[in-house]
Amino acid sequence: MNASEKRILKLAIILFIIGLTVRYLPWGLPSIETFEVGDAIIVANAPPAITDGVPPADTSAVLASDTDKVIPLADPGPKSTEHFPEHHRKAKKKVSFPLNINTASADDLCAIKGVGPKLAEKIVERRTAAGPFKGPSDLKKVHGIGKKKLETMLQSIIFD
Repeated sequence: MNASEKRILKLAIILFIIGLTVRYLPWGLPSIETFEVGDAIIVANAPPAITDGVPPADTSAVLASDTDKVIPLADPGPKSTEHFPEHHRKAKKKVSFPLNINTASADDLCAIKGVGPKLAEKIVERRTAAGPFKGPSDLKKVHGIGKKKLETMLQSIIFD
């Protein structure tokens, strides 16, 4: 075992001992199993309680601080996107290969390896300006398509 391996082993042992110490010694460290929210204490792993003869719909429960009674949590309802907008990635359209370069839209062209939205727009602009592509030499005239990119694109496209 060389010196760097010994250092890594010593670090792993030290971190393991620190983890055990923090986990099992009662130093009053904050626990993630219970925490206060307003006037109630939320108990994460509380057993389902029967409140007023009705079992809770959820295994999560709230322990009221003044009565020491377990109360089931209410369903928060649908999430509001007003305060927390969700960013969704646009799903890629399913495209069957080989793709006809003369009839494909810019979105379809983006499915080809190495072709992004800007290059797809350039291909469409060139096609509308100069007419349909007759072969790879016509496609190579598009700014941004070199020899290597053309070779990777030729595996996914056809000319008609």
